[in-house]
Amino acid sequence: MDRRKANVKLALILVLGISLGAVFWYFFHFRQSPYPTTPLPEAAAKAVMALSDVRQTATKDGVVQWKLTAVSAEMEADTGRMVLKSPSVEFFMKDGGRVHLTARKGILYTHDNNMEVQGNVRLRNDRYTLVTEALTYDNERHLIVTTKEVRISGKTIQLHASAMTYDLKVNQARFAGPVKGILHENPVM
Repeated sequence: MDRRKANVKLALILVLGISLGAVFWYFFHFRQSPYPTTPLPEAAAKAVMALSDVRQTATKDGVVQWKLTAVSAEMEADTGRMVLKSPSVEFFMKDGGRVHLTARKGILYTHDNNMEVQGNVRLRNDRYTLVTEALTYDNERHLIVTTKEVRISGKTIQLHASAMTYDLKVNQARFAGPVKGILHENPVM
């Protein structure tokens, strides 16, 4: 009888050991991370980090120059560029005015805060809306430049030009190429 008890005890210990081993194997094999792993897009795989709902503010001497938001951003390891999806930038003027920029995609160069945007680019202030396909922002000189066709509309103006430079320091735009426009004496309502 003692031998029988010993065999039953040994069988129970063996079953318990196999069961515990199977449970540990299941958790370590299938449950390594509580977060689902999905493959990253190729661009994100090359990025140092990928962020969503991005917000950044640039200041100089305690004065806000611009505020940027984007749906997502990927920081590239080798260039220090931040590739933006749906960027929106609010530029703050010295006279208190604001200029708002939106685009489908963009690049923020983190070493100098220069930007490039493209795809349904819209630039607007309280009087005008500019539409183009691509433009650049020079942070040091506070210039917005495009060599693409621009269309500007407002209550008193309709304008088309081949290129434009917009100086945010003095709130003045210069147009190049064939420039065509209609000026309204009385604002269109």
